[in-house]
Amino acid sequence: MEMKKLFKVMIVVGVAMLWMTGSLMSAQAATVTIRTVSAWPATTFEAKQFINGFLEPAQKEADQKYPGQMKIDYKGAGEVIQPTQQVEALRSGMVDMVLSAASYYVSIMPEMDTMSLTMMQPWEERKAGVTDYLDRIHNTKAKAHYLGRLGSGSLFHLFMTKPVQKVDDFKGMKIRVSPTHIPFMKALGAEPVVTAPAEIYTAIERGVVVGYIQPPVVIRDLGLVPVTKYMVYPGFYQPIIVVLVNLDFWNKLPNNLKTLLTQNIEKAEHIAIENIQNRVKSELEAFKKDGIGFIEFPPAEAARFSKMADEALMDVVTKKSPEEAKKIKELTTKK
Repeated sequence: MEMKKLFKVMIVVGVAMLWMTGSLMSAQAATVTIRTVSAWPATTFEAKQFINGFLEPAQKEADQKYPGQMKIDYKGAGEVIQPTQQVEALRSGMVDMVLSAASYYVSIMPEMDTMSLTMMQPWEERKAGVTDYLDRIHNTKAKAHYLGRLGSGSLFHLFMTKPVQKVDDFKGMKIRVSPTHIPFMKALGAEPVVTAPAEIYTAIERGVVVGYIQPPVVIRDLGLVPVTKYMVYPGFYQPIIVVLVNLDFWNKLPNNLKTLLTQNIEKAEHIAIENIQNRVKSELEAFKKDGIGFIEFPPAEAARFSKMADEALMDVVTKKSPEEAKKIKELTTKK
C-alpha cells in the first residue's frame, strides 16, 4: 500500500515538473527580441539619450512587469549598418528598431525634411495629430511604425575653420552636410560634401572641407573641438531624431509591450528636450573657453540667411512630396 502511495506521489511530482519545464520553455519561446541599431555611436549625445533615456528604462520596466517577455538587443551604430542605410534595413526586416535622423532616409521619405521646420515640441506634436499622421505615412512608405521623436529642441549651425562675414562668403567653400542641407548649401553657392558624422574630423584634417553642419551638442562627442575655429549664427533647421519600428514586427507585438514602449518614448521625449537645452547652454560656454569664435551676421544678412534656408528646404520637399509636405507644415505650425 505504501509503495502505491509513493508511486502516486512520484507521478504527481513528475507531472508537476513536466508542467513547470513546459511553462518555462513556453515563456522562453515567447521572449520578444528587439534587434536595435542607432545612427550614432554609443558614446555620442544622441545615442546616450536613446540608450540611457529610452532603451534601458523600457527594458527595466519590462523585466519588472513582464519577466522574460522582452529583450532589447542593441547591436551598435555605423559599424553595423551605415546610418543612411539603417531605415532601409528596418524596412527589409534586417533590424527591428532604429534611432535615426530624418535626413538619413529622405530617399525613402523626402517629406520628413519638412519636420526640420516644426514649431512644436514632441509632446505637442502628439496632441496636434502630427505623430499620428507621420505614423500613417511611415506605415505606407517605410513599412515602419513611427514610435516618436527623441529631440531635439536645438538647431543646426555651420562650424568653420575659416571666418565668414556675409552670406556670399560661402561661395565655393566645401562644407560637410547631411542630405537635408544640400539644397541650402547649393543656394549659398557652397559645395556640399556628404559624409558620416564619424568622418568629419578626417575630412577637415585632410582639407576636404572647410566647415561642417552639426548641432552644438554633438561637437565634443565627435571630437571636433580641436579642428573647429568658428560657430556661425543664426542656426537653422531642427535635427529631427526619430525612433522607428519595423511595421510587421510592431503589429505582432503583444499590446502590453506596445503600450510599454509607447509610454517610455513619451517619457524619454521630455527628458531628451530638457537634456538638450541644458547641454546647449553648457556647450556654448565651453566653446568660449575652447577658443571657438562666434560669428553673428548683421540683422539683414541673418534674415537673408534664414530665408534662404527655409525656402531651399521647402522648394525641394514640395516638388517631391507636395501633399505630405504641405500637410506636415500645416500640422507643425502653431496657430
